[in-house]
Amino acid sequence: MAHLRYFVVDDQSVWKIDFNGQLYGDFQSEREAVSNAIEKAFSDSMSGHKADILIRDKVTGHFKVAWSYGRG
Repeated sequence: MAHLRYFVVDDQSVWKIDFNGQLYGDFQSEREAVSNAIEKAFSDSMSGHKADILIRDKVTGHFKVAWSYGRG
């Protein structure tokens, strides 16, 4: 079972989802990007994959887990 990671990043005033090195979307808010990433990750998790949504902290640049399915 694959462990998939979706990274939500800000990119010059828009938000994008980085999945496998590809950037997707031009979302107007972090919330919109996270919501879209959760939909994609949830769909993947229904196929038996573990999935995480990670958001880059604007101050530290570190990623934090915002949503997870299939851990443990």
